Amino acid sequence: MKVNCRIVVLSLSLSLVCPCAEGRTEDQASAAAQLQNRLSKHCVDCHSTDPQEGDVRLDNFAELSAARKEALLNRIEEQVVLARMPPQDGDQPTAAERNELLTVLTSSFAALGTTSMFREKMKAPGYANYVDHDSLFSGEITTKAYSPARLWRTSPYVFDNIKSQYGGEPQHLRQPFIVDDKQGIKDYASLLFADSAVVNVLITNAGNSADRLIATRPNYRSLAESKDAPGDEALKNAISQQFRQVVYREPTADELSRYVALFRKTANDAGNTEGLRVTLMAIMLHHESVYRVEIGLGDTDTGGRRLLAPAELAFAIAYAITDRRPDEILLQAARNGNLRGRDDVKTQVVRLLRDDSIDKPRILRFFQEFFGYVHAHKVFKDAKRSGGFSYYGENYPNMYERDADFFVMSILERDKDVFRKLLTSDEYFILNRQTFRNTVYDFYQKNKEQLDEGTLTDEMTQELLDRLGLKGWHELNRKYYLHNFNRGFNGSVRAIKQIVKEVRQWKKTTDEAKLLHGMQPLYTKYPMVYDLGDDEQDYLLPQPYKRPNRAGMLTHPAWLIAHSLNDTTDPIRRGKWIRERLLAGTVPDLPITVDATVPEDHTKTLRERLAVTEQQECWRCHQQMNPLGYPFEIYDDFGRYRTEESLDKLPKRDGKDPTKPVRAGATLAGTGNKELDGEVKDALDLINRLAASDRVRQSVIRHAFRYFMGRNEMLTDSQTLIAADKAYLQSDGSFNALVVSLLTSDSFLYRK
Repeated sequence: MKVNCRIVVLSLSLSLVCPCAEGRTEDQASAAAQLQNRLSKHCVDCHSTDPQEGDVRLDNFAELSAARKEALLNRIEEQVVLARMPPQDGDQPTAAERNELLTVLTSSFAALGTTSMFREKMKAPGYANYVDHDSLFSGEITTKAYSPARLWRTSPYVFDNIKSQYGGEPQHLRQPFIVDDKQGIKDYASLLFADSAVVNVLITNAGNSADRLIATRPNYRSLAESKDAPGDEALKNAISQQFRQVVYREPTADELSRYVALFRKTANDAGNTEGLRVTLMAIMLHHESVYRVEIGLGDTDTGGRRLLAPAELAFAIAYAITDRRPDEILLQAARNGNLRGRDDVKTQVVRLLRDDSIDKPRILRFFQEFFGYVHAHKVFKDAKRSGGFSYYGENYPNMYERDADFFVMSILERDKDVFRKLLTSDEYFILNRQTFRNTVYDFYQKNKEQLDEGTLTDEMTQELLDRLGLKGWHELNRKYYLHNFNRGFNGSVRAIKQIVKEVRQWKKTTDEAKLLHGMQPLYTKYPMVYDLGDDEQDYLLPQPYKRPNRAGMLTHPAWLIAHSLNDTTDPIRRGKWIRERLLAGTVPDLPITVDATVPEDHTKTLRERLAVTEQQECWRCHQQMNPLGYPFEIYDDFGRYRTEESLDKLPKRDGKDPTKPVRAGATLAGTGNKELDGEVKDALDLINRLAASDRVRQSVIRHAFRYFMGRNEMLTDSQTLIAADKAYLQSDGSFNALVVSLLTSDSFLYRK
């Protein structure tokens, strides 16, 4: 008989007493006095006795009921954070003064025994830009940074990498953590939690793994099959073994005692097998297995900040870069006391970044999520209108996403002037599995004599690596996305000959010209989005391949497709992306009272039809988006360069769709950077101006902060952001230097 272990396991394994992360304990009178003092300088003149601005009175806070105090505090905090008050024509507080007021507001909430509703809302990714950009980078705020104490749930990517450690068959362990499908940065600690559905999958996985462990490990099987009650020593050894495997540390004496007690109680009711099964499940459901612990268990400074303990740091560093648990070097550093401060952390971060044998998927994924080009395959494009754009075979739109990955990786490998090159480079990659096949085949033909003799020199191996753009064979699957296709290719003579055989079988010809050059019917439309002519459609094009009328990621087909609609471009969406991602701006949500329908008129271009958004009521918001998106009308919704827009729903003329000239010019205003404001000719003009902007560079750094910290930035993170910006500039635009700066910052190291 099996007992219902769910409650027992969860109560034991998913419980954790977390120290209070925020707030002070001043009494309400003291908190009210501090608040009144801060408000008197900039607020009370307008918000005191009748008449009050906005029907808000601030001179009688101490007299209000608790409920009214709470509501008023939330309203004040929102105005302070968003810098909406005082009015622009009034006496403005400094960034430091705003930060001091926010500290007092925190104390006021704590005195009331409540928390800020606005602050909870500001944890969501969509609200990060509401923190004033200029204040963050002005240098006025000198407060020491920290992150809130927290548990950070395991991500889906981490689970895929560690599930084999649970002891069951990896293919039988279900993914409990769903990847958020929204665009933008996904791994926010505050948004990751284990709901009932997740917990049910975790319990099922733990049960299956426990059954497998008992069946396959002799020491576990002997405990389960013992007719007598196992001794404490044997139980402790088994518990410690599983602890090391799953939790990556030795259990404490108290934990050992609790797990032994759990075994005894369950075994007494249902036998040794069930006792061991429940105990193993409990370890697999331990909070340090499900969550990343970031409480701050290290030393406390005079400001009440707690340094992450060595074990916490080891996991934080590993997860930030690799999507894996710490390697043995990190774990040893934590055990030996060599992971206790900023210098120790820097040593480990630099080591991980420099070691090419260590896969660092989170570096590339930042740019995938930031630019959002990995959503291109989700935008349906009909094959008829495109002349062959297909969702099958090698024409699958996912291929453009892979090309974009290669574009990003090539810039990251050089690691100089990264942000500008991502926006301006004209070096593109047109690569796929067939590129890999043909490159290997061409290499074989040029070195056929030696290879047929079975000889392969180191120089020849290096030549093939160079032609494929690889540092080593470990990069092959990552760069060419071969997956199960030739994923084990190692550059040996045998492997090369296997590729030669496959190429010949696949193309079913002995004609060398056809084997090496020219697009097969399956591939004829793949290069269309790159504006390649018939004479350029060759798999052995030199890589990277320079393309005219293109500049960086914002003119890459993958980005253009991802930020389009099914059958048209989308200058509003493209403009909104630039406003929010590159200019650190905000765009209000669409009011429910507004009709967002674009009129159908097949005689007009999309831009002409979007004139409806330029009416007074709509333009207040659309002026922040449309002028930034219009310049990209020189590319259609497939990413093809154009000077004419096809009116393909009108009757054809002389067998062709009628067209109208593309209008790509725009007037920018209120970008936050005066150098950007003014007339813009087209996308290429806009991109070059964006690439030279300090605000754009800083905005990308803000997004990198969110990605690696797992939260939105606060005003108190000002010094972290300034230091990261400085590190990037002083390293000639190294993204690795930026990552090192962020992962050695107070925002990363300290909790409160």
